[in-house]
Amino acid sequence: MSVGFADILRLARYTVSNPREGARAVLEMDLPMEARWVALVLTAVAAALVTFVGVAALPAEVRALLGDDLPSPLFSAALQTGLLVLAAGLIHRIGAWRGGTGTFADALLLVAWLQFILLCLEVLQLAAQLLLPPLADVLGVVGIVLFFWLLTHFIAELHGFRSTVAVLGGILLALVGIAFALAAIMMPFMGP
Repeated sequence: MSVGFADILRLARYTVSNPREGARAVLEMDLPMEARWVALVLTAVAAALVTFVGVAALPAEVRALLGDDLPSPLFSAALQTGLLVLAAGLIHRIGAWRGGTGTFADALLLVAWLQFILLCLEVLQLAAQLLLPPLADVLGVVGIVLFFWLLTHFIAELHGFRSTVAVLGGILLALVGIAFALAAIMMPFMGP
């Protein structure tokens, strides 16, 4: 069976409106592990490139406020890939700790799928930034809501959890815990 880009975009639209069913459809593709890794890396690279183009398209005075210390697209892609792998690992381990049944391979695939859908929105946001800047700000807020909406349903589907409210609570608690852990790690490196 051949799957084209139009089919993937249709599945992405379907996933936004029916996230659990969309996640299930992606998992039922039963992609080999190599394809899952490739999907994850490609989405990370594409997201880094779109972000780089977006920053380059900003007015010069806004870019000046950001400074010249912006990382290269290659570094951004590598960092994003690492963060996505870490996210898949946390989704797998924390879910298993709470009685979930999902595998790391499936968590990796769903993280790549989530990244792809958010990348599609980021491309729309970039177009809006160039054509209608106030719409870009709205799309940024939509992106945050969409991230939590999809992540919650993907984790619930992955691990067989019934309550999406409980899953969302777990995500928020995990984010707070990660923030405190990072703060504790970084504290010795901060100046007085």
